[in-house]
Amino acid sequence: MLSLTVTAKTPVAEDIVELELTPEPGTQIPGFVGGAHIVLHLTEEMSRQYSLVNPQDKPGCYRVAVARDANSRGGSVYVHDTLDIGQTLDVGEPRNNFPLNEEAHLQVFIGGGIGITPMIAMIRHCEATRQDWRLVYAARSRERCAYYDELSEFGDKVTFHLDEDAGEPLDVPAILPPEHVGTHIYCCGPVPMMNAVEQATADWPKGHVHFEWFSADSDQDAENEPFDMVIDSSGARLHVPADKSALDVLRDAGIPCASVCSEGVCGTCETFVLSGEIDHRDKVLTDEEKDSNEMMMVCCSRGRGEIVLDL
Repeated sequence: MLSLTVTAKTPVAEDIVELELTPEPGTQIPGFVGGAHIVLHLTEEMSRQYSLVNPQDKPGCYRVAVARDANSRGGSVYVHDTLDIGQTLDVGEPRNNFPLNEEAHLQVFIGGGIGITPMIAMIRHCEATRQDWRLVYAARSRERCAYYDELSEFGDKVTFHLDEDAGEPLDVPAILPPEHVGTHIYCCGPVPMMNAVEQATADWPKGHVHFEWFSADSDQDAENEPFDMVIDSSGARLHVPADKSALDVLRDAGIPCASVCSEGVCGTCETFVLSGEIDHRDKVLTDEEKDSNEMMMVCCSRGRGEIVLDL
């Protein structure tokens, strides 16, 4: 856990502010690669994850951009209305569930609204390393486009889709490049847009399309079956009923387990599995990682029968 101070709070679009988080003088903070996020512990009860937007090489600070959403769980409203310059926060070290594939011939970014944030550092990295890239950025209006001026400088590498001008939603199939081999797609934004990209790329090669989810979708409504967990370090057997998550049962048993999103999109509660079959419901692990049954997100995924956890 890092202790960082809010040293700047700068509007970068309508209802979007960028926070600068700086360590004590002389203190180094871990580096990161594009697509990484950090967890801000805003209060004792409220922790939220935000994507890093600043250049990744030897950062002297971390920068994140936060959109104000009155219908969210309260984190964005707290950042906009309560968090002040000079306030110190506990911050988790960078994690990355959304890394670039450095071997791609073409990197294609599809960002919707505040979903542009993980792509800012990724694009800056592509520019620094002279990788070929394209961006489609969908937003309600020009005023709601974060980093609009910087992105506009890249010319025809960037396509803006503004709802108020277009008068219709983004046509996802129309923006996808025809060449699949060697092209990697990175998508982050509202769930309907993410679902549209997922459907339109269903025939793409495995591992070529990457998503950073803000919230889970239909998997959370799947029927639950009870199962048993065995804690390897103690041999304790814990029963997980259908109406509770593995995370709930672990905490009830006094076994600490960190969690931020509680719906399988942040990766904070990732737990290694020594044996057993997992019903994966997260949006973090790749298909290959899910097939291996070597790890699970205990906030949402479930076991089948009995599983043994590396705890």
